[in-house]
Amino acid sequence: MNFKEIIRDKTRDNLCKKLLAINIDCTLSERGIIEEKLFNPWHRKSLGVIKINSDSPIEYINIVKKPGGKNSPPRWWNYFAIPAVTSNSKEGYFEVSSIRKKSFPVFGKVTSIVWKSNTNGENLANKFTQDAEINSLAFKLGDIKVQSLHGNPSGYSIEIEFARSIRSGLLSLSAPNITIDINQWSTINKIANLCFEN
Repeated sequence: MNFKEIIRDKTRDNLCKKLLAINIDCTLSERGIIEEKLFNPWHRKSLGVIKINSDSPIEYINIVKKPGGKNSPPRWWNYFAIPAVTSNSKEGYFEVSSIRKKSFPVFGKVTSIVWKSNTNGENLANKFTQDAEINSLAFKLGDIKVQSLHGNPSGYSIEIEFARSIRSGLLSLSAPNITIDINQWSTINKIANLCFEN
């Protein structure tokens, strides 16, 4: 194995392996495809796309990284894309985000989940609040943001920033704490289907 491969960020590889381990049919897409542009501004970079071949409203996952700086560790976001026909008008845009309440800021344990939203997302936020599985997902995996997409691509996106340990430090080559089980995958799909009902 050459040095370039040793230091390559393997977050995408690791998430793909986790999905395959729970019998989700998925593949690593070739690099440079248009799907890598989903929520990938100039100051971040896509690590590539995982194509979901199993029966699911989620068609692909774009993994995006922001490199660490002098005083901040790197960050990774996973965008679960649900392509669908939505209005070109942003008047229907909705956004719902989890807030993980902690016993003590930064270092404390997560004690509860609160959902915030814009006006169009209030109905969805109420459904999330009342759903034990969705709250458990945010509690165990990390911050979640759900939003509609108006343009190209159109549809919906579920963003998950897996919780990371403070001790993971500035030198993490790949995202720590990447984990997902079959029940969590089912809950992510539940969120995807609720987007169609909003």
